Amino acid sequence: MKALIGFAKMRDDELVMSCRTIIGAMTGNPKYPNPTPDLLDLESILEDFITKLAVARKRGSPEDTALKNESREPLIVALQQLGYYINGVAQGHLSTLLSSGFPTNSASFGNQVPLKIDNVRLSDGRQSGQVKLEFAPQKMATIYEYRYRIRDDFEQLWGDRFTTTSSRGNIIAPLEIGKFYEVQVRAVNTQGTGDWSDAASILVR
Repeated sequence: MKALIGFAKMRDDELVMSCRTIIGAMTGNPKYPNPTPDLLDLESILEDFITKLAVARKRGSPEDTALKNESREPLIVALQQLGYYINGVAQGHLSTLLSSGFPTNSASFGNQVPLKIDNVRLSDGRQSGQVKLEFAPQKMATIYEYRYRIRDDFEQLWGDRFTTTSSRGNIIAPLEIGKFYEVQVRAVNTQGTGDWSDAASILVR
């Protein structure tokens, strides 16, 4: 078993999500005490790419696109170097590999797009204006996206998409007290993006 490092084949959004997943999984992970490159350096390279990606999408000039592509290369190289470190430490041990957040060659579902998320649940958060989001996890998901909006008669557009690596304990805030909100979730992996879940709704207290 080994961590896969084929990041050059990923689309820009997939690359960003995979990198965020890996950083989240590696941060404070006792199985990998001395990651190479350092995670702070990797975060810096990722943020540079995200910034230039946003500019390229907003303005779309050839120069902006070239700058985005140039900033993508060091991110791919850094992830590949980290993958070599992961494989060196894990020595084929599957649970150690999986704890890194890297895709591996062990999963039979690795070439499948995620399924639709089930059992989306909303509950009151600890503080007023907060909602806790939980849902059924998927083994084939690398990361999850969720979005929300106020539920009313005008069918407002969905808001920004947010990402999470966990199916439990996600806090959505700040929200307007006394308003009904609805939330959708979908799963993402390197093969694509699943369908949005059925919307769950809650009255924010």
